[in-house]
Amino acid sequence: MNIKYIRPQLVIFFLSINCMMVHAEEKIELKAITVTGQQDDVSTRRDAATQKVIIERKEIESLGVSTIGEVLSRLPGVELKGGVNRARGMSRDAVQILIDGERQVGGSGGLLDRLPAEQLERVEILRGSSAEFGGASALTVNLVTKKVIAKRSTAFKFGLGKRGDEPNAEFSWTENGGTDNFAWSLPFTSNLRHSPINSSAIRQFSASGVNEFWQEEEARGVSKMGHHTFSPRFTWKSGLDNLTVSPMLFYGPSENKSQTIVMPNINPGGGGGFANLGNRDLQESGTHRMWRLRTEGVKYTNYGKLSGRMAFNNGKSALDTTRDIRDATNVLTRFEESTRTTNKEFNTALRIDQSFFDTHLLSSGVEFVKVRREDAQLFGGGFAGIGNHRATSSDRILWLQDDWTPKDTITLTTGIRVENMEIAAEDISRKRTGVLPSIAVRWQPSDRWVLRTSLGAGMKMPKLDEISNATIRSLGPNTPVEADRRGNANLSPERNVNFEAVVEHYLPQDAGVIGANIYVRATSDFIERRVQQEGVRWVDRPFNEGDALHYGIELDAKIPMDNFGWKGATLKSHLTLPYGRVDDERLGMTRMARDTPRYILNLGLEQSLPKLNSTYGITTVISGRSETHIPNEQSGFTESITMVDAYWRYKLSPTYNIRFTARNLLKADTRKQNRFMQGIDDWQLASDDNVMRRFMVSLEGQW
Repeated sequence: MNIKYIRPQLVIFFLSINCMMVHAEEKIELKAITVTGQQDDVSTRRDAATQKVIIERKEIESLGVSTIGEVLSRLPGVELKGGVNRARGMSRDAVQILIDGERQVGGSGGLLDRLPAEQLERVEILRGSSAEFGGASALTVNLVTKKVIAKRSTAFKFGLGKRGDEPNAEFSWTENGGTDNFAWSLPFTSNLRHSPINSSAIRQFSASGVNEFWQEEEARGVSKMGHHTFSPRFTWKSGLDNLTVSPMLFYGPSENKSQTIVMPNINPGGGGGFANLGNRDLQESGTHRMWRLRTEGVKYTNYGKLSGRMAFNNGKSALDTTRDIRDATNVLTRFEESTRTTNKEFNTALRIDQSFFDTHLLSSGVEFVKVRREDAQLFGGGFAGIGNHRATSSDRILWLQDDWTPKDTITLTTGIRVENMEIAAEDISRKRTGVLPSIAVRWQPSDRWVLRTSLGAGMKMPKLDEISNATIRSLGPNTPVEADRRGNANLSPERNVNFEAVVEHYLPQDAGVIGANIYVRATSDFIERRVQQEGVRWVDRPFNEGDALHYGIELDAKIPMDNFGWKGATLKSHLTLPYGRVDDERLGMTRMARDTPRYILNLGLEQSLPKLNSTYGITTVISGRSETHIPNEQSGFTESITMVDAYWRYKLSPTYNIRFTARNLLKADTRKQNRFMQGIDDWQLASDDNVMRRFMVSLEGQW
């Protein structure tokens, strides 16, 4: 079958037929089912055909976060830096993110940062390649939202707090109800976040080893942001069949104001004193609006389980920036920027699951995703100009997967995935088709031990902001260490092969688990960002640099402490020891991958105190020093950082709780240093971003 002939209209047709069948056909006669209980996260992980870690609802609540995006930043083995997700030492969007199985490809305009965390039921962290999810990313995270229940109830949360000296507030209210065949949920969330800006930087430039420029800066200001979301859900049921419609409206204003004091060194070569050169005032005002409509349905027939979904996303953003630069004599130079961005996405999928001979579960699916982004930019002042940029991408997927369980202790999962990708930007278009096989084995030699291994191929399409030529101007002077950021329309998709080998030991009664994992990932057309001079400006763009190899070890554990005399306590940990290297075609050498951390460690403690009607938890995330070393071109590092969060929840009554949340208790700063070399010229930038503590007191209720 040639996948290029799979049109979105055909997928929509089948999905529409599926949704109509939910109500059009007769009810299915079901045999009586006896419910004996629900699996916990450890037993679910043990019984899964592939490697899966479950974060339950109570663990999500303990994080003390407001949005789904913040949940993602607290997951074990996952990092968020500058809006880019990292995992296993890979710095470029190493995590494939799904919401109820739907890939988040960027056209939704930041859906992860919009949906409230209260809507999450659980988080599934999946490792290894499969036909269903592919092997494009190092990890797959599926965010499963709550199902609508036809029971009248009300839930609310109201919190007040501070980040540094700035006030914060959050509010959510959800009404639920329905009848036997119809259920509805009406959640509204509003968050107000004010964050102090407190950073410093040291800039230096030297030629032939002589320091010709040395300047220190201190920036102070406030960043303000609002998140206001209304995301109702409506579900119709007929037996096991169901249809759910989920619209969403979002409005998010933002405002940033800061002043930077500029102090150059009078004698940079000899190390003289510093003088006040003037200051830079930055003011940004922005809004983001988004609407979304998603429908999903499930239908059981004699041929198996049919399920499908269809989603439309439309996001519009506006950002206006003014930069006023005053020198020592108070002479003003103004720079103005205005950007209007539109993101549109259509995402649809259809799948069928059918069991055969009591030993095979055969699944197949078809998926189509189309995303379009348009940027209209206007620059005034010192860099006057106009830019209109459009980038589009489409992805057509067909996959087939079989889970074969010849014995209760062995499961063999085989599959094949065919992807046809097309990207276009700046009058340049590219098409790629990949046939991606995968195989995985699960073996359980005893109740306490599970061994898993997988091997599979993947193909990863560049994101729209990686191919669009829309410009993000450098905030400070334009140099190689503070360059403009743009995309590259000539990017090709990455192709990779992934190998995993896992051993897991389960404690008695599935009380806990200890696991170890070895992973190897080989990538061709590996994409990294690098800086080069274009005209009079330095520009940071992504490029296909060559072949890359990433490998490492992951260790994780979840251990209840009751047998050690610590009643009601549970310890959790996750350690990643990554390594990455690149065969750089441009430089003709093998070097380390950029921004590779030495380790990433997550530690967590939770304890229930029934006599005090309380539960508390402490979470520590230690990101080891990340380094970059490109011989004779660039070097830099980000210092190790330790983030400590804590919460305490007190049960006032069966209906109400009070929660105290503290973030970044150690007031950890982000310290970076970047150095760029070209011939006899040498630029250096050292920065220190002070991240403030955040405290929040919340009243929660449900009845």
